[in-house]
Amino acid sequence: MKTILFFCISSALLTTSIFLTGCAAGGDSGTPQTQTSDNSSGEPAAALAVAHWVKGESVDVSSGVHVVEFWATWCPPCRTSIPHLTELQEKYADRGVNIIGVSDEKLATVEAFVKKMGDKMAYTVAIDAGATSKGYMSKYGINGIPHAFVVKDGEVVWHGHPMAKLEAAIEDALK
Repeated sequence: MKTILFFCISSALLTTSIFLTGCAAGGDSGTPQTQTSDNSSGEPAAALAVAHWVKGESVDVSSGVHVVEFWATWCPPCRTSIPHLTELQEKYADRGVNIIGVSDEKLATVEAFVKKMGDKMAYTVAIDAGATSKGYMSKYGINGIPHAFVVKDGEVVWHGHPMAKLEAAIEDALK
């Protein structure tokens, strides 16, 4: 009986830690990392190098406010953040904000997932051609997903976990 109880508690703690820290992509911790900067001192944002636009139209991040979010269908914290991203897209769409979910998975995998999600995933979704991830995730030393970047007029003005202060970062970028 004690063995079963120990197993259940251990499993619950492990599952909780995965949900809270994110999914590691490449072996390092998925610990959320955040950078903020004022609107005039952001690093140049990489152009989106997209192999396929799964949902929505192509997006040019050189002007306006955008959220480029890296995720995967197999990542529980990524799936948990989808309703939040949909809510933010709906809230800020009339102010020109575009949320773009970028995955490096196979097209068929992402298409099936997006189709299943339907309106619950109401933002643009793209398959990375390779350079987008390098221009954002690698450039900032980020190895865990989900991870979002707020881009204003072609500059990264914030990055971090999409469930942590993303809305405030969007509001700041819209000022």
